[in-house]
Amino acid sequence: MSVAPGPRAAPQVKRTCMRDRIRDELVTRILDGHYAPGTQLKELALAREFNVSQAPIREALRELEGSGLVTSERYRGTRVRGADAEELRQSYDVRQTIEIRAVELAIPVAAATMTRLEASLAAMHAAIAGEDAEGYIDAALALHRGLIEASGNRVLLTVWDSLHYDIRGRIVLRRMAEQGSGFGTLLRLHTELVARLRAADAAGAVRVLRETFARIVQVMGPHSPA
Repeated sequence: MSVAPGPRAAPQVKRTCMRDRIRDELVTRILDGHYAPGTQLKELALAREFNVSQAPIREALRELEGSGLVTSERYRGTRVRGADAEELRQSYDVRQTIEIRAVELAIPVAAATMTRLEASLAAMHAAIAGEDAEGYIDAALALHRGLIEASGNRVLLTVWDSLHYDIRGRIVLRRMAEQGSGFGTLLRLHTELVARLRAADAAGAVRVLRETFARIVQVMGPHSPA
């Protein structure tokens, strides 16, 4: 299938970090299904849409190829490979491993870091009280990335970012909201997680993380055997 990118409105892209902004927008479009597998991504069309030269588009597509979301073939251009439900599930297996290791490295958590994690948790509580699903998602993802930062391990942070967990997580949490699952159970688990971190209870924090991921994976549907 060869189609031009759809008429979805392009975000305003600043000159700074335009490659990263374009990359993140393209990842979102791929993971949320706006670009179906097989869709051809044309550099010139995207450059016109984002009002930039083809250079940052080319750089963004190269990064997406490295993450496996697109494929590039000589004379055939770049096409969306996509990400199915099973791949999303597998990516969360990896994410769980990364975050568990991050917690093990982070404990005891520095006071300043603990303050930031608690601020994210407070924002999650406020979002639930205000029935603000997007606010909850923003705060929850900030908390989880904060766990990786707290580890002090730059490789873990690089892997977390390279696998686009901020975007994958947003898609999964939005799916939960659409299904009417609600975030109450997740909020309770995150509240307990932060309490375990403050108490320097590594084993307890790991247990809560496992329970949290088990809850999230439920929304991805049944496991597909290889």
